[in-house]
Amino acid sequence: MFKNYITIAWRSLKKNRLYTFLNIIGLGSGMAAAILIGLWIVDEVSANRYHQEYGQIALLQKNRHYNGSVFTEVSNPIPLGQELRNLFPDDLEEVVVSSYGGERSLRTGDKTLVRRGLFMEEGGIAILGLELTQGTLKRQLDPNTIYLSESVSKALFGAKSPIGKIVRMDENLNLEIVGVFKDLPKNSTYRAISFYGAFKTFENMAAWVRDSKEDWNNNAFPIYVKLATNVDFGVVSKKIEQTLYNATEDISKPELFLHPMAKWHLYPEFENGKAIGTGVKNVWLFGTIGVLILLLASINFMNLSTARSVKRSKEIGIRKSVGSRRGQLIGQFLTETYLTVFLAILIALILTALFLPAFNDLANNTLEIPWKNPIFIIGIVVFTIITGFLAGSYPAMYLSSFKPVQVLKGHKKSGEKETIFRKGLVVLQFGISIALIIGTILIYQQIELAKDRPMGYEQNSLIFFQKRSDELRGHFWAMREGLLSSGGVTEMAESSGPITEMWTMGSGFEWQGKDPTSNEDFITLRVTPEFGATVEWKILQGRDFSRDFATDTEAIILNESAVTYMGLENPIDQLIRWEGVNYKVIGICENLVMESPFEKVKPTVFTMKKANLPFVTMRMNPNLGISESRTRVKKVLESFSPNGEFNIKFANEEFGQKLWREEQVAKLATSLSLMAIFISFLGIFGLSSFMAQQRSKEISVRKILGASLKHILQLMTLDFVRLIAVGCLLAFPVAYLFMENWLSSYDIKIDISFWVFALVGIVVMLLTLFTVGLRSVHTARINPVKSLRVE
Repeated sequence: MFKNYITIAWRSLKKNRLYTFLNIIGLGSGMAAAILIGLWIVDEVSANRYHQEYGQIALLQKNRHYNGSVFTEVSNPIPLGQELRNLFPDDLEEVVVSSYGGERSLRTGDKTLVRRGLFMEEGGIAILGLELTQGTLKRQLDPNTIYLSESVSKALFGAKSPIGKIVRMDENLNLEIVGVFKDLPKNSTYRAISFYGAFKTFENMAAWVRDSKEDWNNNAFPIYVKLATNVDFGVVSKKIEQTLYNATEDISKPELFLHPMAKWHLYPEFENGKAIGTGVKNVWLFGTIGVLILLLASINFMNLSTARSVKRSKEIGIRKSVGSRRGQLIGQFLTETYLTVFLAILIALILTALFLPAFNDLANNTLEIPWKNPIFIIGIVVFTIITGFLAGSYPAMYLSSFKPVQVLKGHKKSGEKETIFRKGLVVLQFGISIALIIGTILIYQQIELAKDRPMGYEQNSLIFFQKRSDELRGHFWAMREGLLSSGGVTEMAESSGPITEMWTMGSGFEWQGKDPTSNEDFITLRVTPEFGATVEWKILQGRDFSRDFATDTEAIILNESAVTYMGLENPIDQLIRWEGVNYKVIGICENLVMESPFEKVKPTVFTMKKANLPFVTMRMNPNLGISESRTRVKKVLESFSPNGEFNIKFANEEFGQKLWREEQVAKLATSLSLMAIFISFLGIFGLSSFMAQQRSKEISVRKILGASLKHILQLMTLDFVRLIAVGCLLAFPVAYLFMENWLSSYDIKIDISFWVFALVGIVVMLLTLFTVGLRSVHTARINPVKSLRVE
């Protein structure tokens, strides 16, 4: 019997080639989109699972209280690590103070690379889960040794073993390579880590780190922990909560807690002390879109199958008359469905393989199809079964319910109910597509808002780099003279951190009228006097730093946010005490956006140093090309440090990286929206083709009686116009509520405009009219005599 089902199903598919093609392409496209999204979701939820002790690792964080609000911070003081080891040895198997993943230059011979790495206390290997491919795994490295990743080892030494060889870091420290570790996965939090060293090495490199070893007020270091077996994160968080406060009695009342590795990727951000699922929201978003796209493809199948019911009615009536049971007919129609779905899944897998590289570019990922993974194969089989049932169950139940007496007499089966159901599916289809397009446009508007937001300085033509060698440190005047003389730059300054990031926070500021319970940290940046002219910031009150005033080393410039926070009505010439020094406010600058472009600018304090700060910022010569300016800058720098690698960065490009999550969402949403539109209009084309074919006799009669082409087009398109209007009514409130919720997580956000909704509705309406009209015109131009003769 099953062989008979297959034979009949194959003949039916061959007989109706157009609808078979539309069904296979529609289902295949929808299934391909669902598979791609599924691969992306699996990669997202499996982030950091490479680590064998994934469930025991956590990052120590703290909540601090300021003016009724709670702020979550990652950095902590070094002494806290030893305090936790002493107080909670049974709960914490490892407590590891670490550096941040800063960039360092690594040189051997004439090869130099700039890569990110970590310096960690004893136990850091267990935290990172490093797997050595060469060398010996040590619990703690000596301060004069280092581990390299496989990729860095290959870049510096080729296929030769680097064990025992020397690499020079930042042109001032020689380190012996004692091991090579496997590159960490792309979906690891530590994916950018290319070397690993002892925390003692970090101390030897930086005096400020050594000075921080006993300083409870220097919150500048991440601390990681590994829990003992069978210990609960929540219980330990409660135990350690007051440890920092008990040691410092900080008036911000810091509360420690553990943020498990399992939540680092999907719950990376905190709002008012609570983790917000920025990552998990995207997983749900695209998972939902994937289901909706698959639903659109299934709706196409159901619509075309039920629309063609008249064609199959006599077949069903005859088969029932000769003894076929309803269950046998359901089996027949489901066989046809699964044959279609089987062909569609083959198309889907081919499309997935073809589009995966482009999808990886959109998602900034390295996903692969796991052909040899049995779980993937089982998943595809289950996915095919579910899709077939979703697409074919209703048509099978509907077609098998025809009564033989009625259909053989030419009566239609529940024509009105069937039409209402089909129209409802079309409305749902349009509603989903319209909502997706609206959401995509609003996401892009949010990104453009961030890009167009006033930065407080001029990003274009602004470049910077970090000084990494002794030859560059301590030569401010010679370097400045060389850079300006080269003609590659028009101005140059130095700072304690890059213009595009927040590197240092300062607390303990005191001013007249300060609330005694207030102890919020301020962003602090030390700059040379030329900094303002280099970045072209705007001084709103007072003046800029100047070398003409010897007292400016004890002067301060505040941004607008700092003035507002301090409540200063006349800030110029007021005294602010910090770190035992009285600073005079000489100027107020416009807020500089140094962090996320979607967040409010934090209170920022600028102080002046005459020379020799670690970052160099330059304004490129506008009369030269970018490449020529950069070449001249590099030539000057190489005259000071011939072996140095100058990782010169562009401020606008670094700023653009802060939009990566939103841009990733926008790109994926755009591609999926286009896929949804393609599938929807594929279905509309199929339905309009079938309707035109079914009404060809009616159209011919109308033409003979004098109906114009315009009248026939109105007749064929009017139903679809109504369906689009209802789809808009369904999509608009859903899209509005969803996007309002999505935007609520941003401090800086767009106002949702009605014109977006109206524009999308009009565009979809026009596209539908074009699709339906194209097929209708073709039918209307057929000679009516030929159509009536065929009928």
